[in-house]
Amino acid sequence: MTNSIQILKIYPESFKANLYSNDPFRMIGLIDVSIEYKYGIERVILPYYRSSGTNNGKVKGLWYPIAGIKTRAGKFVEFTEYLNFVLTNTTKRGEAKKGWLAKSLFFLNKYKDNFKIRGFSDGIHHEMLLETGEFLRNLYEEDRFYKMHSLNARQLNLIVTSKEIYQNNRHSQRENFEKFIEDIFNGN
Repeated sequence: MTNSIQILKIYPESFKANLYSNDPFRMIGLIDVSIEYKYGIERVILPYYRSSGTNNGKVKGLWYPIAGIKTRAGKFVEFTEYLNFVLTNTTKRGEAKKGWLAKSLFFLNKYKDNFKIRGFSDGIHHEMLLETGEFLRNLYEEDRFYKMHSLNARQLNLIVTSKEIYQNNRHSQRENFEKFIEDIFNGN
């Protein structure tokens, strides 16, 4: 079965980032992409993070996708109903600490293919998520991004789950983001 959901374009001028933590060093960022769905092409905001660490096979300086950031310790209750379901079912014990970057969805399988870099899903979206992360690394290293000084976990979550329908879209940011996450979840 071929996938009808795919990232078609990255909008470099939309890249925004903010320092999330110093120890360990982490940046969080948002990037607009065009995604093709069965119902048409929509512009969607995706969240990513950059870490200085290389644990779990991470590549230093690379930007990795996240579904959001945990705003309270314990079970997943702060996201949308669907995102809470996905994160509960992809996270060890179905809960996490406050401040945890919700990335478990992208680390699901054992990566049978040795050529895949962990953290970008094990499914059909791996290449485009990785390409976006590499693109963001280049933009960041070239200082070609808008520095946000007020982006925090709550704001990032609200942005990616907004009920707003952006210009030229027919569906809300939330609907488009959840549909993309669903495709990743079902494709892993």
